[in-house]
Amino acid sequence: MNGFIVHIAVICYMFNGDSSFFSTNYIGKPKAEIVKNMTESFKTFKLNTSNINKTYNYLKYEDKIQEITVLFFLSDENKCKMVRYMSDYSNINDVLEEINLKYSKIDTNNWKYNSNDKYYIVNLEQGDWFFTVTIKEMN
Repeated sequence: MNGFIVHIAVICYMFNGDSSFFSTNYIGKPKAEIVKNMTESFKTFKLNTSNINKTYNYLKYEDKIQEITVLFFLSDENKCKMVRYMSDYSNINDVLEEINLKYSKIDTNNWKYNSNDKYYIVNLEQGDWFFTVTIKEMN
């Protein structure tokens, strides 16, 4: 029961008003700014530094009940070049609602948006046990 209450709190916190994860464009942001924003705005998420993959430069955040994982992939200059948000299917309706409100739909699994005269693509990929939302600049 305690995990259920935490789950509801995470969803309410992430998808209300400006505190939404999808309200911020992280692409191009420096590592320090991402860490500061995550620490201040998403207190239910903690930086996970265990099992770091040395091939990629990234920050890995997990919510307290390890239901949501967010990866910020960084360039050699430590600026965000892609965000990957992964969750189990208990959150998909809330995430779809948020994405549909924030972004322009291209097709079933893709959206786009413009920020600072750059265009970004948001892609939803549905796996067997979890779904992934990837955000990156359009080429």
